[in-house]
Amino acid sequence: MRKLATTLIAGLMALTASSAFAASILRPTVNVTGPVVTIGDFYTEAGELAQTPIFRSPDLGTTGNVSALIIAQQAQAAGFIQADTNGLTTVSVHRLSIPVDETLISDILRNAFAERASVQPDEIEISYHSPLPVNMQADANSISPLTIGHINWSPRTARFKAILNVVQEGQSKPISVIGNASQMVSITTLARNLERGTVITAKDIREERKPASRYAGREFLAAADLLGMEVRRNMRSGSTITPRDVSAPILVKRGAKVTVIYKIPGMNITTQGKAKSEGGKNDLIEIVNPISKKTILAEVIGRDIAIVTTAKTQVAAVLENR
Repeated sequence: MRKLATTLIAGLMALTASSAFAASILRPTVNVTGPVVTIGDFYTEAGELAQTPIFRSPDLGTTGNVSALIIAQQAQAAGFIQADTNGLTTVSVHRLSIPVDETLISDILRNAFAERASVQPDEIEISYHSPLPVNMQADANSISPLTIGHINWSPRTARFKAILNVVQEGQSKPISVIGNASQMVSITTLARNLERGTVITAKDIREERKPASRYAGREFLAAADLLGMEVRRNMRSGSTITPRDVSAPILVKRGAKVTVIYKIPGMNITTQGKAKSEGGKNDLIEIVNPISKKTILAEVIGRDIAIVTTAKTQVAAVLENR
């Protein structure tokens, strides 16, 4: 009976060892973030030995191939006796990282400049005078892989010099960056040359981003305020447009023949007159009757058309009797 019990126990131990061996599998591809590769990185179900390091990681952002046989031997030497190659010849090990490229650098700087200028980050435009790091990588497990150490920035000239700190292998490495950082504004400019008297349409204007410092304290009209306006002088493509450059279109010119509509309750009377002054839509202008030589005041409603309503009839009558 004792011999039978011993045999059963030995059989159970062999089965347990066999199950543990089968459950532990060597991975063909391994991704790591730290400086070492552990048994648990290579093998599944590594148990208490999972955190045991057996190889050094490749450089940040790079990949290396390791012999599966050597991995198994190193793991066994560290106490993981069930380590095997599982039919693999090599294992690919990749060291994860965060690329410290122009995108990341610009985002960090843009947010810093925007905070100082009290504007939105997308209003800051950055250019560089010094070469940026090439193929620089930061630790993938770092909470703040890139931080700002110091910035010297002149909003007036836009020039800046910044010291940034990159986390590599758990250590902070400084890099220097020099360039321009400008606050930009969207300004409406002319898309083509316009002659005096041209009425502005959507095809005549465009939006451009310009450095805000060049236009501080100057007033410019937005696209919505320009459409339908008339330029008061010849203007070149690319020109910015101020309120002095445009006016409402002149629908009635001085000396032009005008159709005058008298609008009173239940009746419209149409007659002809001659403009004594010019005006745009909704402007009040003086119109003279060429026969009676009397003057009335009428509101411009269209090209060479003006109207006198009940509210203005008394004014018109007074002017006719002058």
